[in-house]
Amino acid sequence: MYIAGSFHSVRRSVCGGGKEWIDNDPHFWSSPPTWGICRNDLRRRADVGDYIFFVLPKAAKHSQSIFGYLKVQEKITHTAAFVRSNLKSKRMSNKIPNGNIIVDASGRYNRFDVGAHQHMFDRIKDEYVIGEVANSRLLTAEEIEVLAPDFVPMLQRIFNSQGATPIELISRYGQTLSPAQVRAVLEWVNS
Repeated sequence: MYIAGSFHSVRRSVCGGGKEWIDNDPHFWSSPPTWGICRNDLRRRADVGDYIFFVLPKAAKHSQSIFGYLKVQEKITHTAAFVRSNLKSKRMSNKIPNGNIIVDASGRYNRFDVGAHQHMFDRIKDEYVIGEVANSRLLTAEEIEVLAPDFVPMLQRIFNSQGATPIELISRYGQTLSPAQVRAVLEWVNS
């Protein structure tokens, strides 16, 4: 579980936080869901079968809570993702929201990322996560608003902690969950 600092809205037509790039990672805008740019440190540690829970930042357009999750089906490189026909919509190009495959057809840094991640391209390009369609979900703005008031209490329960805010409970480094904690979060999100 981690706070996705650049993700500001689950509404596709208004995604983006006034920055030069768009909320494109994790990429739920077309199927299958993918995670390919943000938090390469966490993607590197993720294994097939793991669940990743994405949390909105405090300054998002919605209340801070989980906005989506995916179950890791496969991990490949960005170059391998680029050539897959079922991931064609995930390629970066001149579109909103943009894709999250950060390479071009030659496997080099994609210019449509507008330099945002060029400094860490070599760390990003080797880890691309594809989620299981049946076990992944982007919540609606309405679902987030219903869940948000119980988000911190839920985290306090599953982490057995008295932290008062999501950042105190999850930390800026993310939080690894046990299988029992994953089940508890899934039950909470889908209740």
